[in-house]
Amino acid sequence: MSRRISLIYLIVVIFVLIPFSVLKAQKSPIYFFYGDGCSYCAKVSPFVDQIKSEYPEAQIEKLEVWHDLDNGILLQGMYDSHNVPYPRGVPILFANGKYYSGYLEIQENLESEILIYLDAPSEAESDENVVTEPSVENIAETNGDTESHPISFWAVTGAALVDSINPCAIAVLVILISALMLAQEKKRALLGGIAFTVSIYISYLLFGLGIIYTLQVSGLSGWFYKIVGIIAILIGLFNLKDFFWYGGGGFVMEIPRSWRPRMKKMLRSVTSPIGAFLIGFVVILFELPCTGGPYFFVLGLLSHNESWSTIFPLLLYYNLIFVLPLIIITILIYFGLSKIESVGQWKDKNIRLFHLIGGLIMVALGIWVIIF
Repeated sequence: MSRRISLIYLIVVIFVLIPFSVLKAQKSPIYFFYGDGCSYCAKVSPFVDQIKSEYPEAQIEKLEVWHDLDNGILLQGMYDSHNVPYPRGVPILFANGKYYSGYLEIQENLESEILIYLDAPSEAESDENVVTEPSVENIAETNGDTESHPISFWAVTGAALVDSINPCAIAVLVILISALMLAQEKKRALLGGIAFTVSIYISYLLFGLGIIYTLQVSGLSGWFYKIVGIIAILIGLFNLKDFFWYGGGGFVMEIPRSWRPRMKKMLRSVTSPIGAFLIGFVVILFELPCTGGPYFFVLGLLSHNESWSTIFPLLLYYNLIFVLPLIIITILIYFGLSKIESVGQWKDKNIRLFHLIGGLIMVALGIWVIIF
């Protein structure tokens, strides 16, 4: 049983990693941010249009931020990455690692910055026509901030793997499939397991997007980024505690024991795939204290100096890794490669090992963020 799960899990992870390993960074154009209804923006906007027409080979992006949330979030990231002091506002121009705030500064410096931009052929030629958001690699380079580095794909992968082997989600799935198989209908159990997994994926994804959006809009992303390393180390130490001293200190890094009877009662009341899908959005609230630690670590990393073109695919990828065990277990049970009781026994037998692996990975990630 354990060998089959481990082998299938490894194969799926490898195939998921391959396409992401070839992602490339992209260069940033010159950015002009403005707001509709802003009188100072209205004064300088025609000048920017004129310069754009005079230098068509320069990539200048005009982005409205008062009515476009995505552009507003991007502007917050640019503020932070360039250390723009408060009060912050528009119009503002970002070019060649510098910023110019106010219509007078923009009028005085835009043309000279375009000439500098055009005199750097290696950068201009390597530009891949990014028209919406700059890459985090370019932000880090132009800002010169040694404390801010691009998100590591492998850090996201490591945290996702820790989350995926967390026994909480596996335990919930075992209870749910057990309830669905009372009528001895394997197809219903398969559809229920898939529906439940999809709802967990969607709710976890939406939760992550909401947290990142809140951190960026509130301006707390820079503060939260500074403590994610400490958070990761604490999560790792708590998991290691559960390996050496399971339940010690009156808690475990799992679903709180006082919540479990109510959750089991809810799961055992599910009788259809539709019910399994709907219950997933409720169960996620029970699971967050157990599974949320690694996720908050990644959300903290992504919220700082990251564009949504980077955030969204990485969150899709993270959550795919997170639900992989649920997919594998559902398939194994449907095809008769394992019994539901065996899955539960396998989970209980290896629960300390899960905490050990998760603890070591999270401590290593926390140290990596702090040192590098």
